[in-house]
Amino acid sequence: MATGIGAGLIIRGRPYVGAGGTAGEIGHTVVDPGGPICRCGNRGCLETLAGSAAVVAALRDTHGERITLAEAIARARDGSSGCRRALADAGHAIGASVATLCNLFNPRRIVVGGELGAAGDLLLEPLRESLRRGAISSAADDVEVVQGTLGERAEVLGAVALVLRRGAQLAYRT
Repeated sequence: MATGIGAGLIIRGRPYVGAGGTAGEIGHTVVDPGGPICRCGNRGCLETLAGSAAVVAALRDTHGERITLAEAIARARDGSSGCRRALADAGHAIGASVATLCNLFNPRRIVVGGELGAAGDLLLEPLRESLRRGAISSAADDVEVVQGTLGERAEVLGAVALVLRRGAQLAYRT
């Protein structure tokens, strides 16, 4: 189970990795300066508030120690107010960070995938609301927020695509 939150940045049809390969670490944008200490050493990073582990931790006291994110999503779909709230809180936090991303890069589309993305509109509607509140209105109007279709395979397929692209580039140069 992935617990972090990351972003794959595609600029002009190509992955952007940055100078040292860490571009897209949106999970380490600070959402709450007084929040929990993150593994990176900062406080209140997005993934400490909205990552899979954070969503599950918020539910343990009321839904049991063994609850998983998949179970929380299923219970939210079945109407559990607590599970719906945990996913909405995560969506709002992610939306605040995505709003900053929209202000900086003005993307056309944000695709939310992975285990949290499986929550669909339970996560995406609060995310969109927070994005609209935090982004410049023109940037918010320009972006479409959608659920990913690759599920948990997204990371592996992305890595394979990078390897294939790099191999094609090397073959082309020789």
